[in-house]
Amino acid sequence: MNYQYDYISSSNELESLQEDFAVLFLVCLIISILFILLLLRNWYNLYKKRSFRKKYNSLKTQLLQLQPIEQQLANKTTEVFQLEKQLEDYKEKFYNTLSEKDKEIALKKEELDHQKNAYENYLRFKNIELNTTRLGAHFLKNIISQIYEDLEDTDISYSSFLGFHYRFGKVSSKLPPLKALKHIFKLLDYNVNALNKKDIHLKEELEYIDMFLELIKYLKPHTSIEFKNQLTKKRTKDIVIKPTLLFPFIENALKHGSLNNDDSFISIVLKEDDNNMLSYSLVNSIEEREDYKTTSKNSFGLTALKQLLDAYYPNSELLNKPLPNNQYLSELTINLS
Repeated sequence: MNYQYDYISSSNELESLQEDFAVLFLVCLIISILFILLLLRNWYNLYKKRSFRKKYNSLKTQLLQLQPIEQQLANKTTEVFQLEKQLEDYKEKFYNTLSEKDKEIALKKEELDHQKNAYENYLRFKNIELNTTRLGAHFLKNIISQIYEDLEDTDISYSSFLGFHYRFGKVSSKLPPLKALKHIFKLLDYNVNALNKKDIHLKEELEYIDMFLELIKYLKPHTSIEFKNQLTKKRTKDIVIKPTLLFPFIENALKHGSLNNDDSFISIVLKEDDNNMLSYSLVNSIEEREDYKTTSKNSFGLTALKQLLDAYYPNSELLNKPLPNNQYLSELTINLS
């Protein structure tokens, strides 16, 4: 019985040993496989490292070979830059030489152009100023012509018989009184002196306007004349204008208006608004004519006045238009500010 028991026990131990051996063998196999894989991985890494090092050495060798080329390129670039700088210096010197001549020519041309423009402007303004003074001579010519006609009419109305002088018919006019002649001389003097005056106070201009209106009253006794000056005395003394600026309107009314009828009139209004705009308007009676608008606009006085306004009062407004009931309006508005 003991023998049989020992046998069984030995068999069990043998089987246990076999199982442990199998487990140990499996573990060793796994470890061997892992070791082989690790070894293969190390061999692969070593191969890649050698291959990379070989490529690195090759690229390093190529870079070392390129360094002299890069240095040569840098040297060539420096040479090119120096050559370009030298070329720019030569160009600058060349252009500076030309520039000095060009500058001299340009300055000379600019000086000549300036002198030309100054001379042209001088002639233009002198021509305008001459035209404005001719305005005075123009309306004075009309007055003297009218006086001459009145004198002729007076001479014709006188006759003589056997040494006796007598007059027949109605006398249309009298000989100009001393005051009228003085007004004419003063207006002529003002007309001549206007050439040498740049500006004039409005007060002085209005004094000569009053003289001219008195002459019209004398020459055209049927004409009703009204002048409304809405400016204060101080303002009239302070305002400065161009000489004979306000005369063309009266001259135009005398030349083209109808001033021989009982209902003939001239109405003048001078005023200033809050914006320092000076307004000078004249309304006069006219004959019923279709061509009056064209004739009035083309008159010498208003044409010269338009030139004067364009030169010295560019922001001014000049209005000329017929009104109902055979009336005509001439209005000037200038900015005094």
